Amino acid sequence: MFMRAFNFFGVAACAAAILCTQTASANPLHSDGRFFRDDSGRAVILRGVNVAGNSKVPPFTGAFEPGIFAPLGQWGINVVRLLFTWEAYEPEPGQVNNDYLAQYKKAALDAWGSGLHVIVDFHQDAYSRYLIEGCGDGAPKWALPPDIAPATPDNGPACKNWGIKMQNNADMLMSWSAFHGDTYGAKTAYLNMVEAVSTTLADVDGVIGFDIMNEPWGDEATEIGPFYEEAAARIRKAQPDAIVFVSPHALTSSGKQSTLVKPSFDNIAYSPHFYDASVVLFGSWSGVLPDAPFANMEQIAADWNVPLFLGEYGAPGESENGHEYMNAILERLNAGVYSGAQWVYTPSWTEEKKDGWNTEDFSIVNDEGALRPNFVERPAPQKVSGTPITFIADMGEAPANRKIVFEWENEPQAGISELYIPREIFFETQELTFEANVNDVVCQFTTPIVTCTSSNPGKKKVTIVAAPPPANNELPKSCGLTGFEAVLLSLAGMLRLARLASIRKTG
Repeated sequence: MFMRAFNFFGVAACAAAILCTQTASANPLHSDGRFFRDDSGRAVILRGVNVAGNSKVPPFTGAFEPGIFAPLGQWGINVVRLLFTWEAYEPEPGQVNNDYLAQYKKAALDAWGSGLHVIVDFHQDAYSRYLIEGCGDGAPKWALPPDIAPATPDNGPACKNWGIKMQNNADMLMSWSAFHGDTYGAKTAYLNMVEAVSTTLADVDGVIGFDIMNEPWGDEATEIGPFYEEAAARIRKAQPDAIVFVSPHALTSSGKQSTLVKPSFDNIAYSPHFYDASVVLFGSWSGVLPDAPFANMEQIAADWNVPLFLGEYGAPGESENGHEYMNAILERLNAGVYSGAQWVYTPSWTEEKKDGWNTEDFSIVNDEGALRPNFVERPAPQKVSGTPITFIADMGEAPANRKIVFEWENEPQAGISELYIPREIFFETQELTFEANVNDVVCQFTTPIVTCTSSNPGKKKVTIVAAPPPANNELPKSCGLTGFEAVLLSLAGMLRLARLASIRKTG
C-alpha cells in the first residue's frame, strides 16, 4: 500500500484518501508485437464500443447507470473505451470532484464484472465546451488562456457540424498552443489528473490501459509526442504494466497519414480513429472502400511493431448504406486481425437528443436498448492460442454459402482459441460444420463462442460452414407403423433409419 500526493497549481491535494491509496494489480493483458496477449500467451483481439456519448456534458454520468454493460458480451464485445472528462473531474483549479472519480471507478468495476476490459479514455473534442461556439468538450473553463472570452456551452442542434466549426478556429488553436507550452499551468494540471486517475484505478483488474488524450491537436513531433512522454511517465508511476494507447492528431481521423514518431516507452498500441466523410457529413456511404486509410494505419503499427487498435469508427444509426459500410470496416479489421472500438454505446439515447451531445446520432442502441442498423453482429476472433494469421468471414450470396476461415500458428501451451460466432444471425442456422486442415484440431460451439484446440504446434486452419439440412428420415406410409409407434418416433426425433427398420420387423 502506498500514498501519493499531487500538486494542483502548487496546492497539495488528493482525490480522496480512500481513492488515492491503492495496491496495483497485475494487468491481464500486455502489448507483444502486433498483438495483445494474456498471461497464458494467447493473442487477445479486442472488439468493443466507446461509452457513452452523453458523458461529455453535464452531469457527465452517461456511463454510470447500473447494469448498462450487461448486454454487451452477447454482441461479441469484450472491451469498452470508457470516457473520462476533465471538466467533470476538476471543475475549478485544484478542486477535485471525488464523487465523479468514485462513480467512474465503479463503472470500470461494473464493466469488468461483465467480462469487459476497460480502456480509460481521457476525452476531449475541440479542447473545451467553452470554445467553438460552445460545441466542444473536455477541458474546464479555467483551463482556457485568460485572454480568451469563453463561449457559452451549447452542445445542441446548432453544434451539429462541430467538426467544421473547429477548423482553423483561432481561440481553439491558441488554447492548444498554451496547453502544450504550459503557459498558464493547464498541462501541469492535466498531468496531475492523469496520475491521480491511474493511481485510483490501480486496483481495478479490468483496466488494461489509458488513452492519454482523445484526438489531440498540436504539432505531432514537437508537441503531441513530447506530451505523451510526460503523461506516460505519470501513468507508469502507479501502473507500470498499463498499456498506453497512442492516438495521433485529430485530423488523421479522416484517413490522413500521421507523422507521429514511435514513443520511447514500451507496452503501447497505436490507436488512430477513422470516419468516412460522406457518412459523417451526409449520413450516406458513397461506397468508397476504406482501403487507403487502413493502409496508412497499418503501416505505422507495422513500423512500430505494436498492435493496431482502431479507437473510434462508426456511422449514424440510420445512415444510408450504413450497415454495408460497417461491414466494410469490420472486414478490414478481421483481415488484419486488428482490435478496435465502435463509436458509440449510449444507453440513454433518445429520439430528441440522440447521443446527448451536439445531436450526434451514432449510438448502437435505441431508447429501448435494441440494436440499431449501424451495429453489425459479425464473427470475430477473440483469443488465439498462438499467433493469428487470418480470419475471414465470407458473407457469400446467401447464408448457406457463407463461411468462416480461421488460420493461426498454434502454440498448445497457450490453451484454447475462442471465436465469437453469432450463428443464427450470420449463418441463419442451428448447426455448424467444422473442417480442419489437420485431424488434431477439435472445435465445438457453445453459444456464441466456438472453441478450437490442438495438442500439436504448427499452422492450423479451420473452415466453418452451416451444416447441411438433415436428410428426410420419414418412413413411407406402407411401413405399417401403428399410431402408438408413430407418436414414439415423433417424440424421439433422432432415430436412424436402421433403427426404424428394426422396429418395423419386430412390430
